[in-house]
Amino acid sequence: MEILLIILVGIAYPGLITAIALGLAYRRLLGVGGGSLRWAAAWGSREGLAALAGVLAAAMGLAVMPWPFHPAGVTRAWLWAWPGLELAFLLPLAPALASGVPKVVRAAMRRTQIGAFGRALLWVALASSLVIHADWRMAALPVHLLAMAAALVAFPIAVGWGPFDDEASITGAGIHAGLAPALCEITDLAHDVATGALLAAALLAILPIAVVPIWLVPILLIFGFGVVVGGLGRLQGRLPRLSLPAIMHFGWAYAAPLAAAAAVALIIAGRLVV
Repeated sequence: MEILLIILVGIAYPGLITAIALGLAYRRLLGVGGGSLRWAAAWGSREGLAALAGVLAAAMGLAVMPWPFHPAGVTRAWLWAWPGLELAFLLPLAPALASGVPKVVRAAMRRTQIGAFGRALLWVALASSLVIHADWRMAALPVHLLAMAAALVAFPIAVGWGPFDDEASITGAGIHAGLAPALCEITDLAHDVATGALLAAALLAILPIAVVPIWLVPILLIFGFGVVVGGLGRLQGRLPRLSLPAIMHFGWAYAAPLAAAAAVALIIAGRLVV
């Protein structure tokens, strides 16, 4: 029975199928992608295999998180979710980083640096909210609100959305330079799957799911997912690409202070409760 549960979690909910569904929902709501996927092309190249490994890592990260109606009854495994979600972003970049082609390596380095920076800020913000995840009293409310604000600012940096995406004018086709169209599509899907999984994880961390009926949790998560991605879609293409120093400055100027304020509010809330 336990083996069947593990298989169910890994393949269906909240594992591989859920991760792919989140990625497809993200790209559909954002209004990008949509090309036909030729999965067979992934098996014959290191780029395709790295993309598939990233999708599996995203599925692993989702599978160990405390989702509503989790078949295995997981309640607290955020520490295990973190490496899975990080690898979901990093593994597909490994072939580009090791390609030896200067413009491809530069594009991959830019995406790696920006993504790691944004996700570090995001996880710091989420950590404050997770410490008091089930506490939504007045003393704890500032922590959650500040964590939400920090997460909203850090998330676009973390996933390389819009102004934080590859700078094509400098790196040409970015990490896709020289790749066949089928491999480009699979690599993009892997990134969208990682992005959708990270957004779902962030919503699970910052929304008041512990204080509402369990049947309402999926509705909150779906609504939050749609609002965030819909908002990003409306702004898509309207903002200029930023340089790496400008992105770092933006993160330190806006996301970092909000995340730090959430941590300070957490300390104050702890003293008020005591």
